[in-house]
Amino acid sequence: MRRPLKAHIDHLLSDESGNFATLTAIAFVPVIGAAALVIDLGAAYVEATKLQAALDSAAISAVRSFGEGSSEEETTKEASDIFFGNFTVPANSEPLPEDDELSSFSLMLVDGALEDTATAAYGFSYKPMFLERLPFEISKRAIAARVPGIEACILALHPTKYRAFEVSGSANIDMSGCTITANSTDAQAIYVGGSGSLKAECLVAAGGISIDPNAVQLACDDPREISPRVPDPFKNRKLPVTAPWVDLSGCGQNFVDGGGGNGNCNGTGKTPKGNDPGYVVTLKPGTYGSLELKGAIKLEPGSYIIDGGSLQLTSQSVVTGSNVTFFLLDDAKLVIHGGATFHISPALSGSWAGFSIVAAHGNTEPAVINGNSASSLTGIVYMPDTQEIQYSGNGATGGECIRLIAQEITLTGNSYFKMNCDPELANMKINNPGAIRLVQ
Repeated sequence: MRRPLKAHIDHLLSDESGNFATLTAIAFVPVIGAAALVIDLGAAYVEATKLQAALDSAAISAVRSFGEGSSEEETTKEASDIFFGNFTVPANSEPLPEDDELSSFSLMLVDGALEDTATAAYGFSYKPMFLERLPFEISKRAIAARVPGIEACILALHPTKYRAFEVSGSANIDMSGCTITANSTDAQAIYVGGSGSLKAECLVAAGGISIDPNAVQLACDDPREISPRVPDPFKNRKLPVTAPWVDLSGCGQNFVDGGGGNGNCNGTGKTPKGNDPGYVVTLKPGTYGSLELKGAIKLEPGSYIIDGGSLQLTSQSVVTGSNVTFFLLDDAKLVIHGGATFHISPALSGSWAGFSIVAAHGNTEPAVINGNSASSLTGIVYMPDTQEIQYSGNGATGGECIRLIAQEITLTGNSYFKMNCDPELANMKINNPGAIRLVQ
C-alpha cells in the first residue's frame, strides 16, 4: 500500500541518519560559491599583474626612445609593439566601449623642461570563469620619466668625429658648473691639449677623452667615457618660413652691404650715404638674402631670417639687439669677425625662446664666432648639422649665458661660460641622459 506523500516527507525529516548529509549539501553551496569567487578574482589578479608589467615595459621604452630623438609616431609604434608582445588579451574578455579612452592602447608623451614622461594605458572587460554574467573592467596605466642628468653647455653631435670637441691653442676656458658632451665614439672625442686650459663640471663622451690632467680642472671625480649619446634635444622644432627679401638699397653703404644711402632703409628712415659717427641704422625683422653689418646697427626685436646668403658682422660693426633670433636657412653662412662689437640676446617667449642663432637641419656650412672684451652673445647657438663652430669668447670675467650645439665645436679664445642663467635662456636646458624610473 502506497504511503501518502506527506508521510514520506515526515519520514525523511525525522530520519536522523540523513540529516548530516543534507545539511552538508546545503552548506556546501556557499563554499562552492566562495571558491569560485576566489578562483575568478585570482585569475583576474594575474591578468591585471601581467597587464601592468606590459604597460611598465612600454612606458620605459617610450621614454628612452623619445629621449633619443624618435618622433611621437615612431615612439608610439615601438611602445605598442612592446606592449602587445608582452601581453595577450584573455580570450574570455571583451573590449571596452569605443568612447572609453582605454578601449585601445594609448600613449601620451610629454617633452618637459625638467623631465620627459610617457604614460601608457589600456583596459578591457574581463569575464570571470564562474561568474561570467558579472564582468568587470580591468584597466591599468604606467607612467615612466627620465630624470635629467647634469646640464651641458656644449654638445658636439657628430657620432664618429676625431676631436669633436677641442680646446686649441692657448685658449683659457672657464665653464665651472657646466658640462661638455660629445657624441663621438672616437678615442679622442674630447681633446684638451697644448697650452690651453679648461675648467668644467665634467666631460662626457660616447668615446674616449684625451686631456692633459694639469690643464683641466673638473668638479666630477673623473671624465665619463663610453657614455650614452645625447640626442638632439631640439630636432623636432619647426623653423619659420621665408618671405620676400627686405630691400636694403636705401641704407648707407658703410652700414650694411648692398646699401646706397640717402634712401629709406628698411622702413626706418633716410640714412646717410657715407660715414656718420653719430648715426645708428635701425633694422627691422624680416627675410634677408644676406645681412652684412658694417657700422652701428640697432636690431629691433624679432626674427631675422637669412635666406641662402650670409650673416656677417665685420670688424668695424657695432651691433645691438634684444629679443632677437637669427635663422640661417638654405645653407646661409655665419661669420662674426674679430673686432666686431655686439650685444645680442634672444627673445624669452615664443617657440624659439632662449635661442639667439639657429641653423636649419642640412646646413653644414662652418661657422665662426669671434668676440672682443666689449661684446656679449646670450642664448643658445643651435646649428645641429654645421660641420664646425669655431668659437672665441670675449673672456669677460662676468661670463656669457651661452650654449653651443653643432657637429664639431672648437674653442680658440679665452671665454667664460656662465652656468646659472635660466632666465636669460628662457629655462631651456641641454641635459645629459639621466636615469629612467617608473613614477606610477
